[in-house]
Amino acid sequence: MTIKSSGSSLSFSEIEAEFGSNGGRTLGNYRLTQSVGSLSNLPLDSGIPTSGQIKFSDFYGKRLNVVVDCHSGSRQDRISAKGDKWNNNAVTVIGGFRSKKEGGSKIIINVNKKFCSDKSNTQNCALRTGNWNSTSTVQVDLGSNANVLGGGGDGGSGANGIDTSGGNGGDGTSALGIQVNNCVVNVGSGAILRAGFGGGGGGGGGQQTDKGSDRRASGGGGGGGAGCPAGAGGQGGVVQSGDGNSFGRNGTAGTESSGGSGGGGGDNDDQAGGQSGGSGGGNGAAIRRTSGFNVTINNSGTIAGSTTATGVS
Repeated sequence: MTIKSSGSSLSFSEIEAEFGSNGGRTLGNYRLTQSVGSLSNLPLDSGIPTSGQIKFSDFYGKRLNVVVDCHSGSRQDRISAKGDKWNNNAVTVIGGFRSKKEGGSKIIINVNKKFCSDKSNTQNCALRTGNWNSTSTVQVDLGSNANVLGGGGDGGSGANGIDTSGGNGGDGTSALGIQVNNCVVNVGSGAILRAGFGGGGGGGGGQQTDKGSDRRASGGGGGGGAGCPAGAGGQGGVVQSGDGNSFGRNGTAGTESSGGSGGGGGDNDDQAGGQSGGSGGGNGAAIRRTSGFNVTINNSGTIAGSTTATGVS
């Protein structure tokens, strides 16, 4: 548990119970700085001196600091900081005087690489905090190399003449999911938190009739939404009767940062053309949270998308 914040004098054993034994059993050995991932010169805990005079009263209300490693290695997708990192001991205990502990500790989730989502559900996030002990404090620190990105929705398919309607675009998914109350999110310079964006709707079919003629044209596919993974372009509708231009063109895929273009509708003998069709997909969010939870956001980087959406998966 956290060291008591006031009252009777602290004993050295109380400090050791929180931070571990420093070998020499002196307060001076707790004066330190440590760099982990994108975090530099961390003290044992905020307010504990790193040089000069140090005294027992400096330890009132202090707690063990543990950094969760979301900074090492290559890109990862759909990760829980608690379930995938903490539970597998991908952590650094500041000071190194003891093993990790959850209850009462300050949990610092340090993000400094790319995390991507998927394309199955708007509430799905590239990186989630996971659920933590209610006595812990949790913050997410994103360094300059952090890219946390929702997935883009696929483009809708174009209509096959007038026999079908244009398909709706797929929804984008989300970037960062907060599953702990009163979490602080620090977005550093250069860091990017970006929602996945919805795919475009597929075009509808067109028809023209006169003097016994029935000309039909298919709709173009919708463009894929921006994200990681990016949305695929929608399939254009098939060839109809008449000239060979009656088919709808495929939409183009999105990229991490921009949406694709919708494909052109068919043109049957300059008489029938593809029309507007399906609806575009909805966007994911840059930051989602469990309903009812408070989140404090300090942003010096780039956040694109909603930061108030609820529901995390």
